[in-house]
Amino acid sequence: MGYLNNATTVLDAILTKKGRELLARGEQAFNITKFALADDEVDYSLWDVSHPLGTDYYGQIIENLPLLEPTSDPNTVMKYKLVTRDVGTQKMSQVQGMGEGHTVEWNGTSGTPGSIATINVTSTQIPGTTGTTADPGGYAFTILNSSICYLVGNGIDDGTVSGGINYTQSTDSISQTVKSINGSVDITAKAIMEPATEADNPTTTLVCTGLQYGSTASATITVDYIST
Repeated sequence: MGYLNNATTVLDAILTKKGRELLARGEQAFNITKFALADDEVDYSLWDVSHPLGTDYYGQIIENLPLLEPTSDPNTVMKYKLVTRDVGTQKMSQVQGMGEGHTVEWNGTSGTPGSIATINVTSTQIPGTTGTTADPGGYAFTILNSSICYLVGNGIDDGTVSGGINYTQSTDSISQTVKSINGSVDITAKAIMEPATEADNPTTTLVCTGLQYGSTASATITVDYIST
C-alpha cells in the first residue's frame, strides 16, 4: 500500500503474494487483524535545522521526496517498519545470528534431504544495554518460497501443517511462516530438479521478525542438488 502523491491523501492498496494465497484459500482465511507501517522512502538525514526560513522548513526536503509505489515483492518493501517506543529511547533492538546465507541439500540419488540448516537468533536488549536475549514475544520466521525448502520452528509451532497446507509435501511456490519462542528454526530441502550445466542452484529468502521488539533480519537460503 502506498500514497499516490504528496498533495492528496489517496491510498493505492494491493494484495501481497501472501494476501492472495489467503484470499484464494477461502474459509475466512483472509481476515486482517493487524497492520504495519513503514517509512522506507524517508531519508531523515535531510532534516535541515539550519534552514534560513525557520522551523517550518526543516523538513521541506523530506516532505517533497518521491513516494514509493506499492509492490507485492516482500524483498523491496516494509524494510523499515514503524514501532512504538517509550519517549527517550535512543537505540533499537536488532536481531543477531541470522547470517547472510545458509545452504541445505537435496540428494537426487536417494531422493531424500541431505544436510539441514539450523538458525538460532537472539536480540539486542532494549534500551540498548549490552548483551543479547531472546525477544520476549518470540520470533516469526518466513520462507518466501516453500516449494524448495520448508521450516520447522522450535518452541511454539513446528509449522509442518498450517492453514490446511502440508508444507513438507507441497510443491506450490508459496510462503511459509512458523513461530519460535526461543529463536531457533530448522530448514530442510525439498525435491528439486538437477540444475542445468552452469546454472545456479535455486535460492529463496528467509525473514525473521521479533514479535515484541519488532526488529527484523533476512538471509538467503540456497538448496544444493547433490548426486552422491
